[in-house]
Amino acid sequence: MQILFIILNDLNYLDAILEKFIELKIRGGTIIDSQGMATAIMKNEGLFGSLLFGPFSHELEDGQKNSKTIFTVIPEEEKVKEAVDAIQEILQSSSKQVVGFMFTVPVSGIYPLRRKNK
Repeated sequence: MQILFIILNDLNYLDAILEKFIELKIRGGTIIDSQGMATAIMKNEGLFGSLLFGPFSHELEDGQKNSKTIFTVIPEEEKVKEAVDAIQEILQSSSKQVVGFMFTVPVSGIYPLRRKNK
């Protein structure tokens, strides 16, 4: 069992990824708004404008400063590989230099939290 994390910088592909999850019968997961550390540092330090054309400019191309982090637990190992391959195929047509990245983490257990019935 693995948890697949996708940090997606090119938000144009969010719907296509979710549609692929439905097609692969990957159900359940969480999507959170996220921000890269370079963007946060530049904003915090007031360097946003001065570094826009510097070494961090690729982080902020097209004025996009935010990303989405998607994570889902996938019980079957073969489905993890299938999902990763499908997402890489979807994102290969992006024109952005930094589209995002994915990684997996082993999951040793899932413990649903529910209220007790009286």
